[in-house]
Amino acid sequence: MSKEKKGLSEKTKQKGKYLIFGVLNTVINYGMYEALALLVFKEEGQLWIATLISGAISIFIGYFLHSKFTWKDREVGKKQLGKFFIWNVLLNVAVRPLLTTFFGLFGFLYKFAFDICQGIGFGFSYEFVETTGNYVLMTAVTMVINFLVYDKFVFGTKREGKTSEKKAVSEEKSEK
Repeated sequence: MSKEKKGLSEKTKQKGKYLIFGVLNTVINYGMYEALALLVFKEEGQLWIATLISGAISIFIGYFLHSKFTWKDREVGKKQLGKFFIWNVLLNVAVRPLLTTFFGLFGFLYKFAFDICQGIGFGFSYEFVETTGNYVLMTAVTMVINFLVYDKFVFGTKREGKTSEKKAVSEEKSEK
């Protein structure tokens, strides 16, 4: 009798968890940002403080979620937290601005999307369509980059015993 794989592969499950916890963290970050911007940092020129605080908190929430759920079979400690923090600072200071600048060159795409929105009756301004399109493209690319960096660099080392224990249990079940 041939062995058939049942359900999703571990890598597919991991990608699903990454997506779920990444979206959850983004929603938390955005909620914190909006609350701080509307309730605390209301003065002109203070939004950067709300961005900094919500961003820093979301880095730690992201680390917690991904280390406990997405990459729970990997080594977790101060070293991984340091790598996670450094990567996210680099991402926010260098990678995201570069991608935003690059996707700013896609005016033809935003104009096309704007025309469609106008044609179906959405009253979005061109600026809204352009900034939203740019953000969506930048976020999609950074999600892929983040997954690869987290998987190979931040949480790259598997915990001792976890893999071999699962393999032994799996082999034991298949022998029965």
